[in-house]
Amino acid sequence: KPLRVSLLSAADTLAEPWVNRIFRPLAWLANTVGRGKFVWQHLPTTFKVWADGIDLVVFEEFGSGREALHLADEVARNELLQQESYRRWFRQDFEKRFSPRVWHRDFDDALIVACPDETLVGKTVGDVARDRKLHPADAYLDLVVEHGTDFRWTTTIANAREKVANRLVNTPGVTIGFSDAGAHLRNMAFYNFGVRLMERVHRAQQDGKPFLATEEAVHKLTGELADFYRLDAGRLEVGRRADVVVLDPAGLDGESLGYHEEPMPEFNGIARMVNRNDRAVAATIIGGTVVWADGEYAPGYGREYASGRFLPAGETVAPASASTRPRAAGAETR
Repeated sequence: KPLRVSLLSAADTLAEPWVNRIFRPLAWLANTVGRGKFVWQHLPTTFKVWADGIDLVVFEEFGSGREALHLADEVARNELLQQESYRRWFRQDFEKRFSPRVWHRDFDDALIVACPDETLVGKTVGDVARDRKLHPADAYLDLVVEHGTDFRWTTTIANAREKVANRLVNTPGVTIGFSDAGAHLRNMAFYNFGVRLMERVHRAQQDGKPFLATEEAVHKLTGELADFYRLDAGRLEVGRRADVVVLDPAGLDGESLGYHEEPMPEFNGIARMVNRNDRAVAATIIGGTVVWADGEYAPGYGREYASGRFLPAGETVAPASASTRPRAAGAETR
């Protein structure tokens, strides 16, 4: 029986711009010579991240970064970051040319978006280093010590080249996936990667440079994934569950790339990054129940009733009967 593997991640990283060429041959080898069921996951939008101070997963790539992230106490962490021995270690790790990496480690692409010292907002960490006549790594550590998590910055990790991103979407052995946003609430928000793909496809067609047909994009987000994971989903057919998202092309206007935050009561009100696509997503239907329409959730959804269910691999899941579907005031069923 073939081993079914979905692997992270088919990305066009700024750190290793040649790597995007290996995904197709490796998938071919795994599926022919290895006789497996192998696919890569590809995020169909720019992989842009934000960080509060040093709280960012990319610092786990090297030892000095892991040492700092290991310390949750801010006082202890700041004491570490001020030690000259630690700074030598951090600079050495930072300057290693041939170490495996996802982050490009270019502080000229680290834009400061919030800081108690408002004169720094809009500058890059590289700018600050030149102003202070410091090594970029030292300037960065100084900013973390001076301002802690109130020092917020952003950088682009991958998928910034449109031509390469379009090719990866069409590469055999590459599927759509890899959001990872739910594990990094303050660092990224890719929950809407499906909308992002549809917007890219729509805009490319409007510009006369199509790279994927609309129906192919829909299939890559639905039936293709359902087939690989052996789920009874991903197709619109009479008698199947009505799990449907309705997109309005007029709403594919760039809103999906905007930066938004919302408090998360379950984690002491932390302001997590979220996406907004209210103009693009006209309606969402789960199991025949309209749970989102015209920019609003159905009354009571998520509080008085829920929707959806677990889909076991390899099993047919019948639609809920009309008598067992959740109802609430104003919640339409079809």
